[in-house]
Amino acid sequence: MAIGQYYNLLTDSLQSFQRAVDLSPIDVRVQFKVGYCLYLLGRSNEAKLSYMLGLELAAETNSNRWLGLLPKLHIQLGIVLKGEGMLFCACEHYCEALVLCPTNDRAFWLLGTALLQLGEYRSAEKALEEAVFLKPGFADAHYDLGSALHELGEDERAVLEFQRTIDLNPNHLDALYELGCLFQDMGRYHRAAEMYERIMGPQQDDRLGCIT
Repeated sequence: MAIGQYYNLLTDSLQSFQRAVDLSPIDVRVQFKVGYCLYLLGRSNEAKLSYMLGLELAAETNSNRWLGLLPKLHIQLGIVLKGEGMLFCACEHYCEALVLCPTNDRAFWLLGTALLQLGEYRSAEKALEEAVFLKPGFADAHYDLGSALHELGEDERAVLEFQRTIDLNPNHLDALYELGCLFQDMGRYHRAAEMYERIMGPQQDDRLGCIT
């Protein structure tokens, strides 16, 4: 387990964690580590199997020892399922994580983004509002909340969320672009131009440097 913590050596880490599985096959913690390594290596289907096995082992052993790990297992499994396009299944696992840990801002954010993709904008709004309430400095959650509000036609509130995203992360290009589009739709062309210039500024500087 100790050798396997070095994630910058993913292949070596995976071998160490798999050896740990051989030595302790009912250790849920090791199954989680194997799954995460596989996920980082791009082997998502194998990662999914490891996460599912970890959840099965936790249920079979019925041990309080794994309570802190279970939300992470559900979240990571949800991420893999979302990557496979299985958004409803992903939402179920994010909700399971929230049952176990109702203050998990990341689970609320991931649930909100999945609901956003499903077109469930009002439910996405609620989940994302919880995420930013729990973690006010969560720039990506503010951005996705702005996207949900825009889809609901609440553009003034969307502007505030995109602006909050930019305040937290001035280089958030998606938020700058979306805010520019909103300002343009509202007829606030000067503000729209400001947003677009902030996106294009570094590129313009690079081009000018090439010309000179």
